[in-house]
Amino acid sequence: MAEKELFGGIEPTWRVAVAAEFCRIEEICSRAARAQWETVRIWRVINLILGSSAVLAAGVAGSVVLAGDRFPVFAGGLALGAAMLTTVVSMVGPARRENQAVEAAKAYQSTETAARQARQVDLPGHTFAQARQGLGDLTERWHAANRAATPVPRWAQHRAGRGSYEQQAEEVMADRMSEVVRVFRVSRRTADQLS
Repeated sequence: MAEKELFGGIEPTWRVAVAAEFCRIEEICSRAARAQWETVRIWRVINLILGSSAVLAAGVAGSVVLAGDRFPVFAGGLALGAAMLTTVVSMVGPARRENQAVEAAKAYQSTETAARQARQVDLPGHTFAQARQGLGDLTERWHAANRAATPVPRWAQHRAGRGSYEQQAEEVMADRMSEVVRVFRVSRRTADQLS
């Protein structure tokens, strides 16, 4: 007996549950990717500020020394400040952290796309075993992205949650509701047979 005949044209509950799990993974990865992109932005600013401050301090110190011997203490202080800023840049490694956050954001976005495609394209034609295997593979991919990602500071999570992302909340809810309605929709032929 065909699956559609068995359930009277209504989607089976396992398909609804698997679709909900795909949707949950998609949303979690979407939020994680936004937080990682916020982290990228912040590390980029820190790198720019520290690097340009070190270059500026070293340049001014060199200029003061070349201008004459009138301000040797000031020039020495600036040179020490430039050396200290360079040391902070090399110890903190904002460029390295920025690259790690970029890679993590890309991994989350890739997993988010895979979850959406699995839910919208693959799931309607899959059997339970195929859907369960796809969900297992996607979950492993999500966990791999979690293991590779660097921790996101609270302020990056906060920044990721505000602004343009909040404006999309209504649109996202409308999409989710249409997905739920689509899953529970009964075909016309089946509805005519029931009446």
